[in-house]
Amino acid sequence: MNSLITNNGNERRAHRPANEGKKQKTRPLDPWVTRMRAQWVEENITESVKAPNSLLGAVIGPGGSIVKELQDCFKVRVLVPRKGAGDEPILIEGKNKNQVRDAALRVKQLIQNEEERRRVNTPVSRSLSIPKAYHSKIIGFQGQNIRHLTSSLKIHIMVPHKYDKSELITLTGLPQQVDQGVNEVYDLMKKLFLKR
Repeated sequence: MNSLITNNGNERRAHRPANEGKKQKTRPLDPWVTRMRAQWVEENITESVKAPNSLLGAVIGPGGSIVKELQDCFKVRVLVPRKGAGDEPILIEGKNKNQVRDAALRVKQLIQNEEERRRVNTPVSRSLSIPKAYHSKIIGFQGQNIRHLTSSLKIHIMVPHKYDKSELITLTGLPQQVDQGVNEVYDLMKKLFLKR
């Protein structure tokens, strides 16, 4: 179908394709493009690493520095899901199988290190059931035993009031210090039992 267009007195013919409303066939790709595409698909290796969304910052690093370091060091592409994306894994893509595997191991190590760091630096509480008769001995004269434990281990020890019927003594602090405090309270109890 031809139409006539007038522009400043000049006449031109505009041609519309005959199959304008029909779906056009795409031109086949050159063989070299097909080969390159096939090589990319075949050679591109992907490995995924599951990580809680709260630990993704350990893989990204300040300003993306750790991701950039991983990409430069292992010659891979690291795809970290957006914050709040749910349980999407971290994807590591590359052409060399060994480098992709090594990068995935490094990402797993970063996540484990962050989990351990958080575990060690998160305060915990432990309660010990000790007979009420021994509470005053654990506290010591004018609180000297408890004061020594709290200042040396940097923990908080909560002993129930003498009129309270509870026998639970609660130690709060970092996990390692709380464990050490529990051991020292038990050692103090052993000394008290040996004196009897």
